[in-house]
Amino acid sequence: MSIQEQAAVYESSTQYFLNLARGVTADQLDVKYPEGWSARQIIHHLADSEAQSYARLRRLVAEPGTLIQGYDEGAWGENSTLGYSELPIDI
Repeated sequence: MSIQEQAAVYESSTQYFLNLARGVTADQLDVKYPEGWSARQIIHHLADSEAQSYARLRRLVAEPGTLIQGYDEGAWGENSTLGYSELPIDI
């Protein structure tokens, strides 16, 4: 697959996700399945992950041999300081 085809697939996937996210109503944002994240947490995670991946790849190109710094996505996903409720609204 060419880089142009890969970029088109990426763009299509992005638009698909954005359409799904736009369809989430305010009362659905914090509803969680017992062993999962809410829509708000997923949307935020994908935005954070995208930004972090960009920064990591840019650093790898500019500074070959750089170690990629990891993070605890579960801790971020449950952090009340970031706006997530401590008591999930289960369905």
